[in-house]
Amino acid sequence: MRNLIYSLMTDKKKGIVWLPCKFILYLASLIYWAAIFIRVVLYKFGIFRSEDVPIKVVSVGNLTLGGTGKTPFVIRLARILKDEIRKSPSVLIRGYGWDEQAMLKKDLPDIPIFVDEDRAKSAHRAIALYGCDIAVLDDGFQHWELERDLDIVLIDSRNPFGNNHLFPRGILREPKESILRADIVVFTKMNKKLCDIEQVKEEMLGMNSELVFMEAIHKPTEICDTKTKKAFGLDWLAKKRVMLLSSIGDPGYFEETVRDLKADVVEHIIFNDHHNYTEADSEHIIKRCNERSFDIIVTTEKDAVKINRLHLTFANYTVFTLMVEMEITSGKEILIDRLHSLYTDKASQ
Repeated sequence: MRNLIYSLMTDKKKGIVWLPCKFILYLASLIYWAAIFIRVVLYKFGIFRSEDVPIKVVSVGNLTLGGTGKTPFVIRLARILKDEIRKSPSVLIRGYGWDEQAMLKKDLPDIPIFVDEDRAKSAHRAIALYGCDIAVLDDGFQHWELERDLDIVLIDSRNPFGNNHLFPRGILREPKESILRADIVVFTKMNKKLCDIEQVKEEMLGMNSELVFMEAIHKPTEICDTKTKKAFGLDWLAKKRVMLLSSIGDPGYFEETVRDLKADVVEHIIFNDHHNYTEADSEHIIKRCNERSFDIIVTTEKDAVKINRLHLTFANYTVFTLMVEMEITSGKEILIDRLHSLYTDKASQ
């Protein structure tokens, strides 16, 4: 059912037979819009208040559901704050379970990660326990409960706004006009862009003339054995027949990335974003593998964390993880200037 609804949200289901279903989703999106509007009004008139914590807060978020690359960007941003801005950052996440925290801890071993729905509470803990002077708020654009000093919004250059409808008729988490609250927009997956980015920038500047833009790509770095952690260069993957396994927001981009490395993709087993694997899933995966001729299974870093945590095995099939990092290809100097200005501008004192 979830896959069917998502296919309707993204207009993959076409034809007159699906119009009644799409109309029902459109009506639901009006209710969703009303809820957003009421929330905005409650904050605007002070009935609800955002907490101002004694620490700089940089939010990383998006306008759409999943797949923009928030986690890799959060990792890159935290590293910039620590290594280039010379600050003491923390990362505040709501968390979809243990896996997201584990992935961040692996890539940011020297930076504290806090998981809590109450991210103001996490900010206070970051100060008290580690003396942090700045916090990266993961998936924070819709998190009104906490004041922030800089709002960064990620836009998928392959599919900036979906079909321009709000959830559940489309993939927008809030109206496009909400970009008015943003300071920086980062276009991700620019190596695979499918739209006129300059036109999208023009549209956004019409809503917020103060916006500045950056560009980034997901850059594969190596492939490693999920169990043993033995790493191989990307050339090792070329010409291998692979089964793909993923439960992420944009499985299509993952598949394209593997194909670009000259691997022969035999099949892609896809689960919903944030899916928690079960023994039944393991049996299903083994069954699909038994029906195919291939060399290895390749999965994402997020999925590898889940597989290891659950101690899942897939018979005698070896699972490899494609390691990917976020590379800022344009506008990094803009980001660094903005981060420095949080501490130097008089208005920020």
